[in-house]
Amino acid sequence: MGFLDSLIGRTRMPKPNEDHVFAMSTAVLTLEAAGGLKAAGRVGIVFKALPSGRFLQLVQDTSAMLQVPDQAVPGDTLKVTQDRDELGFEWMVVQGPDFQALVAALHGVAENLLEDGLGDCLLAAVFPFHAEGRTVYWIYGYKQGTFYPFVPSGDHRRDNAEELRLAAVAKGELPVEADLGSWFALWGVPV
Repeated sequence: MGFLDSLIGRTRMPKPNEDHVFAMSTAVLTLEAAGGLKAAGRVGIVFKALPSGRFLQLVQDTSAMLQVPDQAVPGDTLKVTQDRDELGFEWMVVQGPDFQALVAALHGVAENLLEDGLGDCLLAAVFPFHAEGRTVYWIYGYKQGTFYPFVPSGDHRRDNAEELRLAAVAKGELPVEADLGSWFALWGVPV
């Protein structure tokens, strides 16, 4: 923080640490084996409002980048969709069979925003998994650079015991958020 910032009472947001998101690439194996989870084949990234037209351009650029078929698997491409939740946040959802490619796509989107000076708009990446007939989410907070589990169990209720169990399972693989008060619920996730 600079002298002028401290004088007028402004604080700077920390630079998002998007590199930690790659930890999910290897942690998925532990989550599947020890946690009883199965990757859902899609991931999402949520943003604060971007400048006019920038979100649509980001979706178009990401779609164009991801529509190049993999030479090893002809026709195997990732699908990009967009959504806006009930609170007005913008979501980009990427679907496909290759989990590593999904993680790389999220990283590419975050990197694109950082290069454009819009890193403060990044909020979270969401990784849905299936477990015993319900959806479990692993959420990556860009500002903290940490993950935490979110296990909805009904109408605005969550399964705290299962969240703590999953955090313990993943602790050696993922940078898990230590402050339980920062494990925010994301109701109505369009992922």
